[in-house]
Amino acid sequence: MTSASIPISVAVPACKRFSQLNVTLDRLLDCQPPPAEILVHLDGNDSRLRDMVQRKFPGVRLLASESLIGPGGARNRMTQAAHYSWVAHFDDDSFPQDKDYFARAWQLILKLPETAVFCASILPLETPDPQGLWLHAFFPGCGHLMNRDWFHRTRGYLPVPIAYNLEEVDVSLQLHELGGLCLQSGELRVFHDHPVPSRETEDTQVAMMINTVLFPLIRYPLPLLPQAVGSVLRRLLRLAQQGEWRVIGRSLWALPAAIGHYLPLRAPVRMSTAWSWLLLRRRPVRVSLTSEHTSLFVRG
Repeated sequence: MTSASIPISVAVPACKRFSQLNVTLDRLLDCQPPPAEILVHLDGNDSRLRDMVQRKFPGVRLLASESLIGPGGARNRMTQAAHYSWVAHFDDDSFPQDKDYFARAWQLILKLPETAVFCASILPLETPDPQGLWLHAFFPGCGHLMNRDWFHRTRGYLPVPIAYNLEEVDVSLQLHELGGLCLQSGELRVFHDHPVPSRETEDTQVAMMINTVLFPLIRYPLPLLPQAVGSVLRRLLRLAQQGEWRVIGRSLWALPAAIGHYLPLRAPVRMSTAWSWLLLRRRPVRVSLTSEHTSLFVRG
């Protein structure tokens, strides 16, 4: 860390995206003031990706796994390895929209140091509220700052190679159970250079279907499981309406093994936690500072 840097670690999980990772690291290093350190995790330990990072970005700390552990597994490892108390998370195709991103983040941390997670507004999908501070149920993996002390109180991310519908919602619910706040600020803006494809790959759709089943099985209390069954059936119906019969067949074939593998990790939250989290997920709450310090006022 230099005297001009911000005491924040940056964590970027990477897998096969050469040009996107190059842009992300360029934009991170262009920030003024910069973060104190940047960590990149190479999922699958691609030697060409490693050579590119070492050649063009020698100051970046590299971690790697030989097997695919997914973005969640990578974030577990990078959070453990980080040298600073706050970790700014991006994807290998997301980066700060503003050069003073880390200065803005540090001001929020100083005002509200006990917050568990600060969420960025994700461009171009969201329209940031410049003066807004909102209490959310969950955070976007491609743009948030995590308090390591809070993170270490959770069970961490599940190391699933394709983590859609599972990664952030799982850790968010764990934090909610612990009383950790997830606040979105309009002052933090992240650009996610990931155009939504007209059709996700078959492997991705299968993983999303399986994760839709796994998340409630692992975290929901028993009385809420019927509601989860409804969510699963609605996703199956959408796939059927789209003619994705191979996705449905592959998902049903793979589900028993996935359930058998992950069900031993079941650690459900309390019923009251699950209900309040689901309500907050449906309707975030605007909050404001009651002073120049750390008190929050929730606007009903």
